[in-house]
Amino acid sequence: MSTTTLVDVSLTDGQTTVWSGAASTAMLQRTMISLGHARLAAIEVLSPAVVAQCISRDENPLQRVAALRERANGTPLRATVNLRPAHGYLDMLAGEALDTWLRLLAKSGVSEVVLIDPLLDLSRMGDAVQKTQANGLTAIAALPYIDDYEHSNAWYAACAAQLARTGAQRIMLRDEAGLLHVDRLPDLLSALRSGADGRPLDLHTRCHTGLGPQVALEAIRLGVDRLDAALPGVANGASVPSLPLLIRSAALLELPLQSPDQDRLKEAQAQLAAVADQEGFADSLPWAFDLAPYEHQLPGEIAAQAMQALRERGRLADVFEFSRECTRIRQELGHPPMLQPFAQAIAQQALEHLDARPRFATLQPALRRWLQGCYGPVNTSLISLQQRIGAVANPCRPVNVPATEEALAALVCGCPALPPLQKLHYDVRTPEQALTHGLLQRWPDYTVLSVTGPGLSIHLEHSKG
Repeated sequence: MSTTTLVDVSLTDGQTTVWSGAASTAMLQRTMISLGHARLAAIEVLSPAVVAQCISRDENPLQRVAALRERANGTPLRATVNLRPAHGYLDMLAGEALDTWLRLLAKSGVSEVVLIDPLLDLSRMGDAVQKTQANGLTAIAALPYIDDYEHSNAWYAACAAQLARTGAQRIMLRDEAGLLHVDRLPDLLSALRSGADGRPLDLHTRCHTGLGPQVALEAIRLGVDRLDAALPGVANGASVPSLPLLIRSAALLELPLQSPDQDRLKEAQAQLAAVADQEGFADSLPWAFDLAPYEHQLPGEIAAQAMQALRERGRLADVFEFSRECTRIRQELGHPPMLQPFAQAIAQQALEHLDARPRFATLQPALRRWLQGCYGPVNTSLISLQQRIGAVANPCRPVNVPATEEALAALVCGCPALPPLQKLHYDVRTPEQALTHGLLQRWPDYTVLSVTGPGLSIHLEHSKG
């Protein structure tokens, strides 16, 4: 039986799900040093969500990769690339735009790329695999997990065989909605192996239902080659399982897991926790077992955003009503996959309907493009809505490709131009410094502020005149 290795996704899916992507590059540099010395199989440093987060705060995502590579101690760095971008600048990432993006990722320090096509267009995936390898990168072909009766073990075996024929070096079963359970796993992994033709098999699962750690341990027992996990501060909930929990549990159960350096992982977690404490980032909390994810099937960060939106509305008790509306929208649209760029649009549309707005009075852009045929023919029951918005005359017309490499990268990132490089610096304050900083922020509202304690005396007073 093969020994499972671990890939850390704390800096991508972990902080995206738990902290809504608020961790800047500067905040993560010290954590990366410890992770880089922890003997992990790889560390994921970039994803479409992280690219969008960087752009939103005027950070250059390629600088993020390069800065983290300098601190990775030679650990392989991984990036996730979605061939159907969510930002709307491109409906399909292919051709010269994809080739340029892969080349820039390789130059910045990425060595592995997870290729995701939510519509599983195998011809497009094959082209992406070839471009990935041509740029010296390891191509990991993602096979999205779908929890329904139509997607049988035989279907997964056939898909794995097709992905293997594209030339992918690894195949990843990607359960972004955390729907896997241990009863399904043995036969499913066996089917995938039968089609993978000896390629290593990776697993990415989430903890929406509370079953993620159990599924991960069962996958280790069954000999999955690699498994995604995260530091405790950004694990669980809609994120991936916790690294230390998997390591401890696998040791207790005598499972074949190649354990990273736990002292380095503790350092990394302490550094990440210090950032969270200083910035006021939320604590990661496990989610209790719930059947709602099997209904809405939203991927990690989208599920977390939806639960937060329901909480802010005071309507957490209506999670099943929201979930059923997600399903209803998918059925009416003709079953787009619950992955980006469609998942967030469906969730937002469902929230609008839950708020008692007229159904489809407004339409999310990704759903509009879906109904217009930008992703291919659709079989929808929303005929009148489809007629109202009209079809795109030539959805496959070529994109006007910019002449420069930087402009092409900006197109892929969904922005007019890549942000300029920045000086990356971040200091974690001592408790005394944090207290003083807080007092200075509040001082303008008071005449006098005084704090005393064991070995501590701070007195702030506005000067007279």
